[in-house]
Amino acid sequence: MRIFHRRFLDRLPWIFLLLSVIYLLYTYSRSNEQEVNAVRQVIRRLTQGNASGLAQEKEGKCFPVHHILFLKTHKTGSSTMANIFFRYGDSRNLTFVLSPGTLLGWPHKFHITHPLRLFSKVPNILCSHARFNKKPMNWLFPRETSKYVTILRNPVDNFESVFNFAQLGKQLGFGDNLDALEKFLTKGIDYNSTHKGLMTHLSRNPMMFDLGLSPKFYQNLTAVKKYIRFLNKEFDLVMIMDYFDESLVLMKRLLCWELEDILYVKLNARLDKEIAKDLSKTVQENIKRWNMADVLLFDHFNATFWRKVKMEGPSFDDDLAAFRRKKENIKSLCLKDEMQQERAYHEKFVKGYLVRDDLTPRLKVLCGHFVRKENAFLDYLRQKRMIKLRTIGLDKFIKVQTESGWNTAKDLQYKPIKST
Repeated sequence: MRIFHRRFLDRLPWIFLLLSVIYLLYTYSRSNEQEVNAVRQVIRRLTQGNASGLAQEKEGKCFPVHHILFLKTHKTGSSTMANIFFRYGDSRNLTFVLSPGTLLGWPHKFHITHPLRLFSKVPNILCSHARFNKKPMNWLFPRETSKYVTILRNPVDNFESVFNFAQLGKQLGFGDNLDALEKFLTKGIDYNSTHKGLMTHLSRNPMMFDLGLSPKFYQNLTAVKKYIRFLNKEFDLVMIMDYFDESLVLMKRLLCWELEDILYVKLNARLDKEIAKDLSKTVQENIKRWNMADVLLFDHFNATFWRKVKMEGPSFDDDLAAFRRKKENIKSLCLKDEMQQERAYHEKFVKGYLVRDDLTPRLKVLCGHFVRKENAFLDYLRQKRMIKLRTIGLDKFIKVQTESGWNTAKDLQYKPIKST
């Protein structure tokens, strides 16, 4: 009995330490949950909403999904989508898959070595540019516990946007005027030309490229259809930018989120002078012919999208109407009427917003998150990650230590025997 008593006393400090850690984690999670609920209440009150969107959760039908892989595609509204995920994950201290820059290995297919070091096998959200690669992505985001989402756009509008935003005409030798697209389409390019620069990989079937199809299959009808069937199994939701609000309401229902969680303002929109308007029928048809794999991809998932909407029933329209009211309310609450030019990257400028000056400090922060540029948000999340690692003493494991030479000490200094 004495032996048992002694062992118990020896272990008592460890038991106390374990209980303290559990208490701290519980307190932290409770405070974070209270903060999230406070933000939601502010948005709900300001947008004159009610508790719509909480019904499913309250009835026990579903719980919010916190393991999401969002596969970004170029010029499909995916920067706006990333902002939604950034805001949602940041407010809940979820773990993001981050890279040192903006891209996760793109244009190469995603590999487990592309992100900054992960200290947990299962992160919460990936929403940076990464080219789809099933095995490593399934390893980080197991299919049974995660939701896979991506977004597409009408191929004509998408290719015109990619071509002009990425200045492909200039890079490929067709000039930088708005008629460069028409010149390009008169003959196209060969495969080797797609490696002239980073963005030239998007010179043909940009959405299929982002979704992982190898260019060697672009002109193989059987392979393209097979890959579309493969993607149909891999993704839980394929959104359509042309119906952005409807897509977000579908995503909200899939993830069991609330309407306040999917509010947005349109980000990274091109300047009006860079948009080729009133494309001729010949140019539109040639865009389709040059990007036939993207056309087949879009047609398939546009059809499945509307089937999903129909399956949601009449309540979907109620959610959509409520969402649009809230979206307009938050925009008028947060933003000035005028727009400004903002640098997207290098010498590329896009339309930007101005937050109202007459807001309380708390509202300024809230509204500022809605218009925060992607690179700025990524910088903030990387800093937040470093602070978290430093707090738990793991920051030293992510730095490469430079070793000094042996002359820092003299005890075992080399003293050769001199030959006689």
